[in-house]
Amino acid sequence: MRFWVSVFVAAMLAATQASAKPEAIEFSDLVDPLAVVFDDPYKDMGTRLLNELKLVVELDEKLAQKDIAEDERARLTARRKAAKDMLAINGQDVDALLNQRWDIAKKRQTARMATNPILDGVEVALSGYLIPAPQAPDGSYFGYLVPQVGMCSHLPPPPPNQLVRVKLLEDPKNQSLYVPVRVSGKLRVEATDAAIFILDGEARMFSGWTLYATSLEQREDLAENSVVGVSEKTVTTAAEPRHIPGS
Repeated sequence: MRFWVSVFVAAMLAATQASAKPEAIEFSDLVDPLAVVFDDPYKDMGTRLLNELKLVVELDEKLAQKDIAEDERARLTARRKAAKDMLAINGQDVDALLNQRWDIAKKRQTARMATNPILDGVEVALSGYLIPAPQAPDGSYFGYLVPQVGMCSHLPPPPPNQLVRVKLLEDPKNQSLYVPVRVSGKLRVEATDAAIFILDGEARMFSGWTLYATSLEQREDLAENSVVGVSEKTVTTAAEPRHIPGS
């Protein structure tokens, strides 16, 4: 099966590279589709039940302490039981959910990092919002393309496999953060990690892609939509180990 997948990927890549016209893609296409296909028991639980599950974890940590007064221990134990009862009434197996949280957190982290191998080295056209970056020591101009207006300043950055570092032909300092652009060029899987100053603070730009731009055009026709090319498959931030994935 893996052999035929490799053959298919190679054929698609060769066909794409042979075309003179850039392939129009969306940010959701940048994600390795195989990395996001896994059974996530937390995905459809909803905020209320996720908070109750998170509370069970926090209460377990508190109850593990030895210097808790007996009345406080009784109160915490009762609250823990109430949380487990609510989860059970809603069809959730608390022990199974807690046992899976580390494994699911690792899978989500993998999904955040995994890039789509089909697009490596392909001429593409991608629309989004360009965040100017400082000029490189060799004089090159760079920016970062994101799918949603306000990302990396007012909103969290996208996952690394959907944050695209763009090597530009000219200085982007006059490019507005709030006007969508369409960038064409060769896309490469190249991981970079840098901190840049945006508006009123510093932001970490951890990117899995570099797009070597050959053209950039403003797309005012997309300005009414603050989100460009994002599907429901967009991966969220992986949870911290002590927390429940998705909380």
